[in-house]
Amino acid sequence: MSATLHAALGPVDAAPADVAIVVDCIRATTTLSHALAAGYGEVVCVGEVDDAHAERRDGVVLGGERHGVRIEGFDLGNSPAEYAEPRGDVLVLTTTNGTRAILQSAAESGTVLVGALVNAQALVDRALAALPADGTLVVRCAGVRGAIALDDVYVAGLLLARASERLGDAFATDAARVATAVARAYPDPLAALADSQSARDLDGTGLEPDVARCAALDTLVVAPIVTASAPGRVVVTA
Repeated sequence: MSATLHAALGPVDAAPADVAIVVDCIRATTTLSHALAAGYGEVVCVGEVDDAHAERRDGVVLGGERHGVRIEGFDLGNSPAEYAEPRGDVLVLTTTNGTRAILQSAAESGTVLVGALVNAQALVDRALAALPADGTLVVRCAGVRGAIALDDVYVAGLLLARASERLGDAFATDAARVATAVARAYPDPLAALADSQSARDLDGTGLEPDVARCAALDTLVVAPIVTASAPGRVVVTA
């Protein structure tokens, strides 16, 4: 038997798998990848603001957003630019879409990786190293406001296309084929991301440069992985 490649195109799609890659390209999984690459020891992802406040202690940095805006009382927002230097040992992150998608995959899949375009090749390498010969690899798209997000589907297509090239005889589901077709439809990552609702949601916020930051392909070598999981809380490390 050969491996199966699949994409959970929207947040309501169940997608149990041997290996899952969670993508919220604009911006949570890009930001998380930058934080670990910069030197944070771990990122604790939680679903709710109150859960994040409950993690507050010495050495812990609270980061996140709701509807694109930094949460009141938090140290940082959800821009990759804010995470160039670590401000503590542990980052606690909660976002509108991305951290909830990570929690979802942690509850339904074996190995869970986290990232986006910035670490695309590192993600594919680590995913395939963990994938059984007849296993299932899924890319979970976090989506936007409960719906499909073009930026995430584009990234899923790129990741699955790279995985398919390496695997050779893998079976691609219809959802995986849709994602790879979307990826082929754009000349470059920035064109795809700029066309998305996720990018439009940043208009007028002063965070518009984050779109280009999230479109930077293969600039990081980390492939973040979920190393501990409990209801409402997961730990991600490099």
